[in-house]
Amino acid sequence: MTTPPYGGPTPPGQPNQYPPGQPNQYPPGQPGGGFQPGGQIQPGYNPYGQGPSGQGNFRYALPGDPVGFTTRVGASLIDGFVQGIPAGIGLIVTIAMHTSDAAGAPLSLGFLGSFVIWFLNRVIQQGRTGQSLGKKITGSRVISIETGERIGFGANLGREICAYFFNYLCFINLLWPLWDEKQQTWHDKVVNDIVVST
Repeated sequence: MTTPPYGGPTPPGQPNQYPPGQPNQYPPGQPGGGFQPGGQIQPGYNPYGQGPSGQGNFRYALPGDPVGFTTRVGASLIDGFVQGIPAGIGLIVTIAMHTSDAAGAPLSLGFLGSFVIWFLNRVIQQGRTGQSLGKKITGSRVISIETGERIGFGANLGREICAYFFNYLCFINLLWPLWDEKQQTWHDKVVNDIVVST
């Protein structure tokens, strides 16, 4: 029998264990605790419940609150405005050159420039950091529901392609976060991501 610090009777529990409870268990007295022998966290263990605001059922505490519909719309409008600048310039130049044989070239270059901005901003930048320019300004980012980390280039490219087709085939995809428990769109659900505040 081991004498606890500062003398006194040995507390109840297992031999050579202080404080009382089960071996390798924290907090003491809880069935199974949060750890397994060797300090390994049990799969799916969530010491914080449902996340910062208790929204949705997640396997871990989200690093931020799921953002609302207005924040998502604001981020999309900012991205769309920046992306549309080259196409707008190309259109203006094309109108000004309507009598020229090369009038269509500026418009084509403008659309090409818009595509490049979309790819750099919404695919590469957002895949690498979780934030497009619009999401950075509105204080939001895309993360994986499974890991809480960035979803990466490949998954983000798939997300943006799905978003393009869903938005044009069925406008209701844009409104889906208004009543969805996790405030996800369809393309979020396909890639299994969520947009949270930073």
